[in-house]
Amino acid sequence: MSNTSTKKKIAAAFLDVLSHKSFASIKVKDIIDAAGVSHMTFYRNYSDKFDLVESICFEDMMLFTKIYGRNAEWRAITICILNTIKNNSAFYGKILKDEEAAVYFMRALCRVSGDTTGAEGSKATNTAWKETMQNWAKNGFTDPVEDIYTALVGAMPLHEVFTGEELAAAIKAYEVNTLDDFRNRQKQK
Repeated sequence: MSNTSTKKKIAAAFLDVLSHKSFASIKVKDIIDAAGVSHMTFYRNYSDKFDLVESICFEDMMLFTKIYGRNAEWRAITICILNTIKNNSAFYGKILKDEEAAVYFMRALCRVSGDTTGAEGSKATNTAWKETMQNWAKNGFTDPVEDIYTALVGAMPLHEVFTGEELAAAIKAYEVNTLDDFRNRQKQK
């Protein structure tokens, strides 16, 4: 059996076990029993169940490269990742609701950024992703992907959304608002 098919077999077994057990209660023995592989085979492919979770998340998140290539627009990438999460809501619900597993979800996300751009997001950007995804999971992924995308972008630090010039222009435009401007905006809501 090739390494790729062995990894797929282990991942499928893990997903099956996760469908009826909490992440925290799963032991590597549960996974190898379900996969029908030896301890040696499991550990040849993954260091532990956390490494397995990170690998599954990373592979899922990298699906955008098959659709858009490696030079896609950030919005398309993010929408693709959000759709992948929503389409696999049973898995991601359990992962994002478990604090230990959520760390490996974030590690996978950082790997995607590092592998595709050469840089990982800032701590503030990672916090925006983690909190937005965990809140979405708490709501059972019922919010539309577009709404989650908007929430995510809104939670990101401005200096990562805008260039220095764009941010300076936005701040300058904001600074000249009068109290009447703010009151009029409130009336329009």
